[in-house]
Amino acid sequence: MDQEEVYPEENQVPQEDYAEEYQSVTVAPPLEGAFSKYMREYRLLNSLLVSLLCLTIIMASIWGMMMGLALSGEGNSDFSDGGTAPAAQKQEKQKVVKLMQRQKKAQPTTQQTFTTTAISDITLPDFNELDVKDLAPVVEAAAPTMSAAGMNNDQMKKAMAGIGLSLPKTMQQRCDPKKRIARLKSGGGKTQTEAAIIKGLNWLKTMQSEDGSWGANDKDETGKALTKVDAHHKKAMTGMALLCYLGHCELQDSPQYGPTVQKAINYITSMPPDESVGAGNRGSYSHPIRTYALCEAYTMTKIKKLEVYAKRAAELVIKGQNESGGWAYAYGKGPAAHTDLSVAGWNIQALKAAALTGIEISGLDESMDKAIAYVKRCQDKQGKFAYQEGGGGKASLTGTGVLSLQIWKNAKSEEADKGLQWIVQNEAVKKEWSTIDVYGWYYNAQACFQATGVSGGSKYWKAWNKDFQQTVCGNQAADGHWPHGNHFHGDTDIYRTTMSILMLEVYYRYMPSTKV
Repeated sequence: MDQEEVYPEENQVPQEDYAEEYQSVTVAPPLEGAFSKYMREYRLLNSLLVSLLCLTIIMASIWGMMMGLALSGEGNSDFSDGGTAPAAQKQEKQKVVKLMQRQKKAQPTTQQTFTTTAISDITLPDFNELDVKDLAPVVEAAAPTMSAAGMNNDQMKKAMAGIGLSLPKTMQQRCDPKKRIARLKSGGGKTQTEAAIIKGLNWLKTMQSEDGSWGANDKDETGKALTKVDAHHKKAMTGMALLCYLGHCELQDSPQYGPTVQKAINYITSMPPDESVGAGNRGSYSHPIRTYALCEAYTMTKIKKLEVYAKRAAELVIKGQNESGGWAYAYGKGPAAHTDLSVAGWNIQALKAAALTGIEISGLDESMDKAIAYVKRCQDKQGKFAYQEGGGGKASLTGTGVLSLQIWKNAKSEEADKGLQWIVQNEAVKKEWSTIDVYGWYYNAQACFQATGVSGGSKYWKAWNKDFQQTVCGNQAADGHWPHGNHFHGDTDIYRTTMSILMLEVYYRYMPSTKV
């Protein structure tokens, strides 16, 4: 209300009467409090604030209703049989909720910045011989803090000007130099193990071609240069080499390996991510290995192009799955296709890596569930896993079967435990490099380490680690590569070296029993 009010002319008293009747009366202005004055002077602003508050309340109510509807289906299968239209709508809501959960788990609970600058040049501490206890404290350890990571010093602060990255908790340990060494030590690792990894990475660096690939300079088990190197071999070897560097958290800013990593990424993105795997068995191996590398590279770098490539490559893996739940040569379909556990193992690892990206990939969960059912059918009565359903178990594939179960909802299964028992009783006792199949040991090392994430499972890792690292590290050549051991066809220097590096990185590459 204004201090001076204006009245309509029709209500005014004639001037002469006014003067006579009210000659001695003084009319005071109405009294006004501070609050009334504020409301009068700022009435427009107050109206806007009230409107904004009402709008906020309305939007919050709508969001609450939407989340309530979505969460009402939590805990049910994302892939239930088709039904009525309302059932289909509920299923879609369940899928949205599950994707949100996966994306949340793909990020650390607290945002953390890592840098790879100072990783390659770390000084290794002297480790004492360790009587490995239970890894449970390591498994349950929280994500590394900035102070624990040594980020306080001036050198590291300066290095943080490089690229930063946020990682799932399952992968954080590899990117913190101090935590990585602590994990290595807690798991029974020694100085020689980390030194062997770095030595192997240095050798791989010298073997990279100008286009960023590996394989062109490869040698067979006799030491002779390969006379024919096709695109599938280069894709597979490049994917495996890149995984070795990523396993040590070497990224584009690494002072020692940065250009190597960047060229490798350039190569694996230089061709369509969903091109045909072609005839024969080579593409059914090379594609999932490349997909594995694409997915892990995206998770660690968040390069937008890698996100697109990872998604399309993973979708091809899902599309190529055989009706049995496994994968066949040339991604063949039907019961007549050559489906085997060896091919399936790489495709399962690729889809696990895809799940850790947090990218929405249609059909991934269903594909993995079918794959696990297939893996279980490949196990024999002894606990070994067969090359194909109905066949006899293979020493080289038992770790494949166990790891597949562990990384997708079945770490505590009877099948996984039975397979682990067979591994430690039959494979952990081997010490001679000439008798060791690096393919089988790549899986065995991961399977036994992952077992520490299950109550009482540390017994398998203690049994495996007793001679494991000494056997592998002790047989590395002076130049950093690993010589020929016991393996069938396709055993090359680059293949054998990458497999050895990856099995040695098991101490910190993934947290035990990672879950989606």
